[in-house]
Amino acid sequence: MVRYKECQKNHAARVGGHAVDGCRAFMPSGEEGTSSAFICAACGCHRNFHRREVEIEVASCELF
Repeated sequence: MVRYKECQKNHAARVGGHAVDGCRAFMPSGEEGTSSAFICAACGCHRNFHRREVEIEVASCELF
């Protein structure tokens, strides 16, 4: 399962600084399968600017 967390876009990169907007989690602007699903409704940035968190499920197996 993949989740997109806080926005990490540096809005002050052009002037040599570092400033993020404070968006805490990605919220898609549109329905899944549309191009607007990749734009965050909270901050307006593309999903790629948000920190990606992958949850890995580990299956257990029993040895006899």
